[in-house]
Amino acid sequence: MTATNAAQVDPAIYAKSGDISKHLEGVKKQYDTQNKIEFYKQVMGDGTANIHFGKWDNVDLDQEGAYGKASEQMTDYMFDLVSGLCDCEGEFKYVDLGSGVYFSLTRLVHSILSSYRTGAAALRLVKMHPHIKHATCLNLCDEQNALATKEAAEAGLESRIEVVTGTYEDAPLEDNKYDACFSQDAFVHAFEKKQAFKEAFRVTKPGGAFVWCDLMCGSGEGVSDEELQTFAATNMVNDWLSPEENVAACQAVGWEDVKFVDLTADIRISFQLMLKKVEKILADGNPAGIDEKLLASYKTNLGNRITQVDRGVFKWGVVHAKKPTTSAN
Repeated sequence: MTATNAAQVDPAIYAKSGDISKHLEGVKKQYDTQNKIEFYKQVMGDGTANIHFGKWDNVDLDQEGAYGKASEQMTDYMFDLVSGLCDCEGEFKYVDLGSGVYFSLTRLVHSILSSYRTGAAALRLVKMHPHIKHATCLNLCDEQNALATKEAAEAGLESRIEVVTGTYEDAPLEDNKYDACFSQDAFVHAFEKKQAFKEAFRVTKPGGAFVWCDLMCGSGEGVSDEELQTFAATNMVNDWLSPEENVAACQAVGWEDVKFVDLTADIRISFQLMLKKVEKILADGNPAGIDEKLLASYKTNLGNRITQVDRGVFKWGVVHAKKPTTSAN
């Protein structure tokens, strides 16, 4: 892989090490600094902390807030899958693994009560209906968790949203507690995917749902193993699996009806819009004061990402599954 295709990062921080402690520290440094939080907020969140890739059906790419709308639409699409896999009525309990600053989970809680509407009406309904009993945000990063806790309190949802610090591989959560387990653009950083899927299985109730989306290893013609591994090593990806391998890993720990939905075309648009945002920030004189070297690096890297999508270096999509109703674990 050439230098122009590799991410421009500090190898002392981000290089693949095989050491879980060093890996987790690298993940924190990739996301959990004020500079990075502000960067993702401006480039992916349209000024919010909902920093996820989007689903772009019927979204006008030139409209104000297009990225934020697509990101919310992706969350809605994933919850639609959840609602089709398990019973979302009654005292519904939910866990978001790798929740970031909690906004995806909050939107999902809103959606249960508001038929996917957003804004003040949805927030009012959440406050009015006590049968949405509990939502847990499990996340590694201390800065993000502090912000998530603050935002939950300001939204008046602190009694129903719990923010927990921990890892996917050793989640400090009870067995068989949640009706659904959800993860949006986070499992890519799991140190060992199969163990992460096993923990998700453990904490989900029998008959519950598992829905997650993320980047996965591609198999494009002419893409070398070296290029695939270099991408992984420079993006805190210790366990770089293809969609087929992720499905097999889910099945191996007990998940049933495991399916992959290929949405790679959508992530290409996400990268295009991110690049457009970075270019606009630079053209406007960087009013948020984001590190100029970080912006320049991402401008280069995002252009490379678009090319890598076209060449099949990676895929992006959703994996969804069910826990057997007779499961003992």
